[in-house]
Formats: sequence, structure tokens, C-alpha cells
Amino acid sequence: MSAISDDEGNEADVVSRHLCGIVDIGSSGIRFSISSKAPHHARIMPCVFKDRVGVSLHDVQYEENTLKKIPIPKDIIREICAAMKRFKLICDDFGVLQSSVRVISTDTAKEALNSEEFLNAIYEGTGWEVELLSRDEEARIGVYGVASSFNTISGLVMDLGGVTTQLSWVKSSDGQILQSSTPVSLKYGSNTLSKRLKLEDRRALFLELKKAFKEAMIKIDIPDDMINDAKKNGGFDLWTRGGGFRGMGHLLLSEAEGYPIQTIINGFSCSYDEFVAVSDFLFLKGRIPGSPEKKIFKVTEAKAKQLPTVGFLMNAAFESFPKIKTIHFSEGGVREGVLYSILPRDIRAEDPLLIASRPYAPLLAEKYLNLLRTAIPENDIPDIICSRIAPALCNLAFVHASYPKELQPTAALHIATRGIIAGCHGLSHRTRALIGIALCNRWGGNIPEQEEKYMQALEELVLRDGDGVEARRIVWWTKYIGTIMYVICGVHPGGNIRDDVFDFYVMQTTQTTKDRLPRELRSVASTNLSRVQKHREFEIVVRISKDDLKTSASVRSRIITLQKKVRKLSRGSLEKVKVGVQFYDN
Repeated sequence: MSAISDDEGNEADVVSRHLCGIVDIGSSGIRFSISSKAPHHARIMPCVFKDRVGVSLHDVQYEENTLKKIPIPKDIIREICAAMKRFKLICDDFGVLQSSVRVISTDTAKEALNSEEFLNAIYEGTGWEVELLSRDEEARIGVYGVASSFNTISGLVMDLGGVTTQLSWVKSSDGQILQSSTPVSLKYGSNTLSKRLKLEDRRALFLELKKAFKEAMIKIDIPDDMINDAKKNGGFDLWTRGGGFRGMGHLLLSEAEGYPIQTIINGFSCSYDEFVAVSDFLFLKGRIPGSPEKKIFKVTEAKAKQLPTVGFLMNAAFESFPKIKTIHFSEGGVREGVLYSILPRDIRAEDPLLIASRPYAPLLAEKYLNLLRTAIPENDIPDIICSRIAPALCNLAFVHASYPKELQPTAALHIATRGIIAGCHGLSHRTRALIGIALCNRWGGNIPEQEEKYMQALEELVLRDGDGVEARRIVWWTKYIGTIMYVICGVHPGGNIRDDVFDFYVMQTTQTTKDRLPRELRSVASTNLSRVQKHREFEIVVRISKDDLKTSASVRSRIITLQKKVRKLSRGSLEKVKVGVQFYDN
């Protein structure tokens, strides 16, 4: 066995102090995880170990097909305790301090007929005391879990678990989390409701649900400013979590033909109409769409059988809720909620896209970003481009430099869906699509036909998740900054910027003639002229040194390529850009 030096030992101690073990005793399973709280990446809460024991504590506490409750069987207690002991050994292997392990449970364990026996068995086997969350604490942790899953959010929150459904509201921005002080927990989880649907009158149960949801909406006390914003924006955003919604999300993904991101549920969004179309089918038909043998990715047979119950529940909810515009799906559970709740506000305020891409940044990434910004008009471009996509693009600009030339744009296109930042917690599907599109264009965007279809699917994803005209502009500017970086990185491939080689400056004119819009946008413009009438024209001037050593033929050829690519990009767009060239003496 090789010896470990004092320095290595100290370094290992530092790492272990940042590791946190969490056991989530839920109604449908026991989840084990070890995550890092190290400040440099705490915002995305990287998980170094995950495991799950598929014991449904809810199901084992009821006689089959009845609502008669029984104690947790002794063999189940032994099985759970054995899994706890194994996890304790794994924590030792990772160097997790015992004081940094938390075992958390909700009503499932607390309300068991032999709860004390169950909790004592865990303590005797591991020395760990189980934290029993109240319903309000569970709702609060759930909101933090949802907030951790996105950059900023605002709207209603719904958590559909096995035993309960919880309702609240949230406003999360710049690391500040505001939520209802009176969240509501209703005993209408997917497991509970499935049993009742087998034994009770459906209509009476539906009316009971509607009444409970209406009362819950009053109790959570939605702030007036959120209500006013929802009226202006066409309805509330509904942010969801819990096993019932994850199953529903995967079903919706399986029904969305050609949707490009099938393996990641966190960050998926759909319109109210899309959700209701599937929910109504489940409610009316009592089965999932398609053949009975249909398999849904990441949805077990048992969970698939509960999806009609989810449809039943959501039909009642939507008849009681205020108008809903968009439904968002989160994978933020107890682990993410607990960790996010204890992070300092300044860390919570960090952008997960920038944190995930920062380890791959060249030493002088800021210089690349500054040069890129000289080619971007200061005003009137989508904020997401300047504040998020452009900085992340500069961080990731050289990740694929060692790849074969023909592979670089293809690998870049998939960077946030199958590549090195695909595992980042906190990215919406829209953000994943945009950074892939930008980075693909940074490498020239020359990809095979099949990948062209995937690129188009990513663009359509952005359009479906956004406001039509503005979403088109976001896609355009994403491609544009990628194309500019293709030139910048080609001129400066070594991770440094030589200020005396070339730069850009922008001249801008704006027209407001509606008939200059692309034909497909004119009908939109007639109903919303204040937002879409601007037909923007820019001229980007590339200022190049006359020094032949620094601006060789390869540099000049990239400028010609830039002119061609931007000319093609401008066709049929609201943004019209011309690229000029100006030579100067050093």
C-alpha cells in the first residue's frame, strides 16, 4: 500500500469537509446521496454518489386494495437498516464526516403505526437520528428544491408525492427566495389517491379535490404583484416537482415527436394546452396514450399505472387554479432543497451555466468576452445573450480544440445534453439548447445532415418555450455570437488576445416599417406592433491590422467566411447585419 503524504492527507481532509451525505426517506423509496458544498461549485451541487432502495413505505403500511393501515413489516425495517449501514460505509469511503450526514423523513415514517420502532432501529444500526419534517417544513424544502433547479423562477409551486400534494408560491431571483408563509399540504398523493379511486365514487372525489384546491389557493395568499404580472403575461407559471410530475413529464416527452432532449426531465417545460391534452386523455380514458405495451423512459410499470390518477388530480386542480400559462418540471428533491437552503445568498445568486462552464475557461476568457462584446450592439438585444450565453460561450470556446476538425461542431452541439456540462443542475432545456447552438457555430457549424436536424429541433425547442418574435431573436443572436467567436478563436487560438490584431465596432440603424418584416411575422406584428415592428439593421466593421505577420491569409479568409455566414444568417430575419472591413496601421 502506498503511503499518503501529509499534504495529500490535508487536501483529502479539506475535500471531505465539503461533502454532505443525505438520506431521504420518502413514501416511494429511500434515496441516498453524497454531494459537494465546496464554494466554487456549490451552486450546482455536484453529486458524487447516488443510490436508491425501491421500498415503498406507503404501500407496505396498507393491506392490499384497502385503506386499512398496518405497521411497517419487520423484514422491511431490516432491509432499510441494512441499506443505511451500507451507506454509512460508503460515507466512510468518501471521507464524509458523520456530523455531515442528515437522515430526513416526512409523514411516511412519522405517521407509521410502529414509527418509534422504525426510527430506533435506524439509530441503533447507524447512530443516525432521523429528522422528521413537519408538513410546512417539507413544503419549504420542496420550494428550495424547485428554485435550485432553475436560474430564476416566479409562480405557483406544486409538489406531487406519493402521500401528499403540496401547494405554495415562489419568487426566486439574485439568490433571494420568497415563498408562501402558509403553504398547504393535502392528503392527495398519487399513491393515496389511487387507492381511493378504486374504493370511492369518482365524481364525489373529484368535487372534493376541487373544493380542497380552491381553499388552498386562498390559503397560500398569492401576492398582488404576482397576480398582476400573471394577468399581463397570460397566466401563471406552474413549477412542479415530485414523482407524480416526473412521470407526467416523461410521458409528455415521449409524446413530443422530435423533441431533442429526452433523457433530462429537469428544466423541461410545456404549455398549458400541451399538458391538458395529455391530462384529459388520462382522465377520460384511464390509461396512457398508445398501446398497452408502451414503455415510457424512466417510468416504471407501477408509476405508469398511476398516471391516470395524476390526470384525475390535475383536471380537478386546473378547474380550481387561476389561469396557468406554462408548466415547468423540476428534479429538485429533498437533497437539492436541503443543500440549496443552507447556501449563502451570494452563492445561490450565481448562474448555474457560468458555474458549470467556468472550470473549462481559458486563463484569459474575460479578454475573449470583451472582444466579443465589441461586435454586439450595446442596446436592444436579448439579455440572456449578454448575461449568460456569451460568457459561457467564452468559457467553453476551446473545450473541443483537441477533437478532430469534423467532430468539433457536432460535439459542441451536444455539450449540454450529452457532453461535459450535461450533468449540471439548474439548467432549463432552453438554456441547454442555446449554449449548444452557440458553441456549434463557434466551430463553424459544419455538421452532418442528421445533426442539422438535431440543430433545428433545438431551435424549435427555444421557439416553443418562448414568446414568438423574441424567441426568434434569441436564436438569431445565439448563432451570431457563435459565428463571431469562430473568427475570434481562429485569429487567437492560443487562449490569449493580442489587442493590436483586430477588433470590431458597431454602427446601427433601425427601421420601423411593418412591411419589411418576414411574411410569417406580419400577422403577429399587426396585433402587437409595439413589440415586433422594429426591423433592425446593423453594420459590424472589422478593424484589421495591416501587419501581414499578424493578419495572414488564414485570418483574412475567416473574415470572408464571417461575411458569408452573417449574410446567410440575416436572410428572412428581423436583424439585418452587414460586415465591413477597415485596415489600419499599427
